[in-house]
Amino acid sequence: MIYDGGDAVRMRYPRPIRKGDTLGVTAPSSGVTDPLDLVRMQHGVDALVARGYAVLQTPNVFTNDDQGRSSPARQKVDEFCGLLENPDVSCIFSAKGGDWQYEMLPLMDWSLWESNPKWFQGYSDNTVLGFKTTAEHDIATMYAGNFGDFGMDPWHISISDDVEVLEGTRDRVSSYEFHEEGFHDRVTGLETVSADSRTWWKTSYCDERFSGRLLGGCMDVLEWFCLEGTADPSRFIESYGGEGIVWFMETYSMDAARIGRMFDAMREKGWLEDASGFVFGRPLMFEGGFSFDEDSYTDTVMDCIADLEVPAVFDADIGHKAPRMPIVNGARAEVSVSSGACEVRYSFKRCGYRRDNRRMG
Repeated sequence: MIYDGGDAVRMRYPRPIRKGDTLGVTAPSSGVTDPLDLVRMQHGVDALVARGYAVLQTPNVFTNDDQGRSSPARQKVDEFCGLLENPDVSCIFSAKGGDWQYEMLPLMDWSLWESNPKWFQGYSDNTVLGFKTTAEHDIATMYAGNFGDFGMDPWHISISDDVEVLEGTRDRVSSYEFHEEGFHDRVTGLETVSADSRTWWKTSYCDERFSGRLLGGCMDVLEWFCLEGTADPSRFIESYGGEGIVWFMETYSMDAARIGRMFDAMREKGWLEDASGFVFGRPLMFEGGFSFDEDSYTDTVMDCIADLEVPAVFDADIGHKAPRMPIVNGARAEVSVSSGACEVRYSFKRCGYRRDNRRMG
């Protein structure tokens, strides 16, 4: 067992999932109604049942209104909290991304989550709950695939990695040799990751090795959090900044101006204090197109963070362009990049820290 539940400060890691547990699925943003997506969801249920788990799906998983909202905010919160209260449920997966998770925040009972710390996993719009829970309530969350990813057949190695991290049997993950570029039509609903582009993690300066406490998610949401003041990671940074903060970020659709505004606001509000490094996933869209000038995106970001003089890594296996490396939001990690490949090594156990040893090489 890798997890021991201890930490030098107070980050709470939900207990590992184990065979016989119930895995909850709910739709805090959009529900699943497309026929091929429904096939994929059911196949995901079957795959996890075959692995020894039960799966409980809330009613709003399969509903959407005409705006793509799974259900009213009150229902989303009630169904989510019902999974938190259920003693058989050890992990909650988001069914999908979308645009509507922010509606839950004013209604959330955060004390319920604090008294029932359970894994929550999703990406994109699921940054709303994942980032807020980790940054303000010291509960680790998982930035990885939404539930539909478990429905691919065969499973990509990233899915096995994901489950093994949740099961507490894996404390390191490595980058994947190929990734998807752009969109791919589905025919059966069970398609695995399309290996159409070779993966190369780019670094700001040769090979890199750095460490710190992971924090981040989808930049589209982080921008809203920062500009609107709807999340405040200041206590997180104060508590864990001595270890260094490794920001991981990726974007659905942002242009250079929005990225600049986001980083300006983060700097002004102190979010970037004690940053020890950045890991940027491949953006799905930049400057409004599905294909974009990668150098332009990298240059835009580097212009925003160059003054921090910390390592930055690009084209990481995080976010909208599969495969998705399981990233534990709130965990201590060492990031090592060499010759375009990366290993992220987690440390979930109690240990001592040195403020002056963030960049390892």
